Amino acid sequence: MPQSFGPGNWNRKGLDSASRQLLSRGALLKPAVYRVETEGGPVLVKDCGSNLALVRPLARWLLGRERKALRKVEGLKGVPQLLAQPDSHSFICSWLDGKPLTREAFLLDPEGIANQLRELVSAIHERGVFHLDLRQSQNLLLSSNSELFCVDFGAAWVPGPFGSAFLARVFASVDSNAVVKWLARFSPELLTAEEARRLLRGKFWRRLWFVSPHTDRGETAAARRRLLELEENPKN
Repeated sequence: MPQSFGPGNWNRKGLDSASRQLLSRGALLKPAVYRVETEGGPVLVKDCGSNLALVRPLARWLLGRERKALRKVEGLKGVPQLLAQPDSHSFICSWLDGKPLTREAFLLDPEGIANQLRELVSAIHERGVFHLDLRQSQNLLLSSNSELFCVDFGAAWVPGPFGSAFLARVFASVDSNAVVKWLARFSPELLTAEEARRLLRGKFWRRLWFVSPHTDRGETAAARRRLLELEENPKN
């Protein structure tokens, strides 16, 4: 029977014996993601201990990158907090309870959620972290009281001095374009003129990226309509 899991036994033995639910799909190179029950409530665990030995070093490197990002955003509201590192194959972070962002949930408080989204991304960037995967709805969670959470920093990048000097603006634009994509899709009337233009620029360059397919779900048309509205009535 699984033993009680908590800070007193946050080690490999305690982790292996804890009651846990697998959340991720099977991935050869990525760490597994679990919801683990503890005395104080659920936590999230990422663990590559069961990955094949041949690819485990890569999975461990990915974990190390994510831990670095989580340390940089420590204390920031709305993002997971790193709690423990049982061993080099795993880490434990806080569980943020919410559901993936949907149109229906967004429209319950569009202006409030839009402002939360802008502010949260800006705060993450101020810590020197770029999430780079905000286009996925499962990485933006909304709580029952409309509090926005940004989760899964597995693709996040924390640049050093060289990267900050030459690439930070590029990666900041990736996150910013993701923000305006959600606004254009769910509530385009909240787009500023600069955000609408940013989206159109981003869509242009995104179409040139042949590695992965590009899907436009009406964002481009919404941004163009918004720009026309602002030109006709700048006070909106």
